[in-house]
Amino acid sequence: MALVEVEGRNMKSFLIRFLLFIVAAELIASFAVWHGMPTDWKGQPPSFWYFEMLRSRYWCSFGLAFAGLWVIGWLGLRRLSATVIPVSLAVLCALGTEVMTSIYFWRSLPPNQTSYLGWYDSRQYFREHFVSWIVVLAISGLCLWYLGHRKHQSQTTVPAIEGNAQRR
Repeated sequence: MALVEVEGRNMKSFLIRFLLFIVAAELIASFAVWHGMPTDWKGQPPSFWYFEMLRSRYWCSFGLAFAGLWVIGWLGLRRLSATVIPVSLAVLCALGTEVMTSIYFWRSLPPNQTSYLGWYDSRQYFREHFVSWIVVLAISGLCLWYLGHRKHQSQTTVPAIEGNAQRR
């Protein structure tokens, strides 16, 4: 019973960290592809947050759908592996969320908005957003791995050798 509690606590911690990680990557990637206001724009300037809120509608919807698929997959496959299966499913679901969000967000924008914002076709927008998303995830993942590895190393202590201990 204690093993199930530890596994559940570790899984909950993993899910919270993974969700925060993916949300941060989504925002940073969106900001990276934001081209800003064109020089010939007439009227109220477009706002990054306006377009990000439009995009986040799709992101939340697809994220919930893929989270449900993750839970179903985890429940069905957790006996095979306690770590590889959940992590692999989480990565696939995050990837699916990002791809579907980009496709549906692009389709929701009128052509004049997309061209004014510097995205001339869906492939360019998708490539820019997806590449920046992957770069953000890779850099963040490496930083988190390094911090975790360093923390783990600092927790292991080397026992003192009795002959080298100084006495007063």
